[in-house]
Amino acid sequence: MRSAQGFLARARRIADAVTAGAATAPHDPNRCGDSYAVTLITPIEPGKTDDLARVLRGFGTRERSPLAKLPGVHCARWVIIDHLHTDWPGAPKTLPRLRSDYLLFSADLMSSASRARELPEAFFRDLLTHIRDEVGAVWSHCRGFPGATRSDACVSYLAASRIDMGLYYAAYPDATVDQIRHALWVRGKLGEFVLEHQCAGAAAAELKHDYLEASKSWLRSS
Repeated sequence: MRSAQGFLARARRIADAVTAGAATAPHDPNRCGDSYAVTLITPIEPGKTDDLARVLRGFGTRERSPLAKLPGVHCARWVIIDHLHTDWPGAPKTLPRLRSDYLLFSADLMSSASRARELPEAFFRDLLTHIRDEVGAVWSHCRGFPGATRSDACVSYLAASRIDMGLYYAAYPDATVDQIRHALWVRGKLGEFVLEHQCAGAAAAELKHDYLEASKSWLRSS
């Protein structure tokens, strides 16, 4: 009992310190280092959900996705929310009902400190610069969308749809997209090296030599 009370007391002290720090230090809940999160939720026009789903399914994935054209974006996605899951422990007895179907858009992007002051509006303008047609094709199914050709009105519309993150975590908050891509490529090359040499029965000195020779190209290539 005494140890449990001591643990609770320490937990309260930590919680109080975190709360005090949050109250005195300015903090953007959408930012972690040089990483920035954008989350938008927009209501879909009644009867347009299936049409929007067909538009989204028509886009390519990975490198073929229109979202791959956006500079500095680690990942991004569109999701249609048409119902709520209520089969989890502690779910309310009175089941909530959505007043509309919704479009969720989320993106994790890299941004310098100087550009951070211009976010998220600068990112919305990136959307219109690089994938204006796709922006129009997607959000035209949502209520009140002014059209992708009206840049200022479109940016204001997207900004009004934004919600702040409750808890934003970035595993590598200061790494650029190119740095992470190269790190993944190096990891792949290391995996290939291990597979090629795991049954070779080479002496330690020979294995070290092969590794040093192979890894030279990993640092030069991307």
